[in-house]
Amino acid sequence: MITFLLRKSFVHCWDNLYTLLCVNLCLAMLMGLCVYLASVQGGSLPGLGVLYLCNLLIGTTSVVAKKVSDYDPPHISLFFLGAKTVWKDALFFTGCVALHGMVLSSIIPFYLALGSRLAGLSLAVLLFWVCVIWWVAMIYYYPVRLRLNLPVFTAARKAFLLFTDNLSLSFAIFLLSAVSLMVSLVTSMLLPGISLMLLFHQVAGRTLLLKYHYLESHPRAKKDIPWSFLLKDDLDLIGGRSMKGILFPWKE
Repeated sequence: MITFLLRKSFVHCWDNLYTLLCVNLCLAMLMGLCVYLASVQGGSLPGLGVLYLCNLLIGTTSVVAKKVSDYDPPHISLFFLGAKTVWKDALFFTGCVALHGMVLSSIIPFYLALGSRLAGLSLAVLLFWVCVIWWVAMIYYYPVRLRLNLPVFTAARKAFLLFTDNLSLSFAIFLLSAVSLMVSLVTSMLLPGISLMLLFHQVAGRTLLLKYHYLESHPRAKKDIPWSFLLKDDLDLIGGRSMKGILFPWKE
């Protein structure tokens, strides 16, 4: 499954490389400004404003990534339409980032400094893993939110359900996303960048939702999922393309 998700994500990324590079550049500048304001002014209102813009661009990029993962060519108008779609989601994630930042910078150090070492360490470790699990589950937030057209909090709940039902795959996607971000630091967040990570999440969410749509009409199937049937169109479109054809299509 991971191999298929990576291959599909890479093909879509290569076919839309210039668009994703432009998005990565904008996100890199916004994130740099956000970090600068946080270091100079702390949790100031301008810093929260830039953080909101960053989350808004992430949301609009997810809208574009959804279209790309469905083999629809992206258009500049998608970013404007996406902003109208995900402005509430950007508020939600801005609040989440601010809350998690407070937990990591203030609450966890407070527990670690408690006189009772064991109780403080236990609470700090518990909070840390709650934060990690939250962000692992949020991998599926935008795929679920955009594909099922759900309200913000319902989409978050559905994302958690998707996470708990696919634990090993979810953590594998999370680790690959973390590695991708670490590699991106070397290229100043240009490649592979956040846009490829969001595209990877959309591909993963799209694939898993195919499974659940199948189970709705075949409740007795349980874990016997006919992936070759469900992914036939994807395998025909992507599996038939060689690496040479992907990188140098004019040579084929």
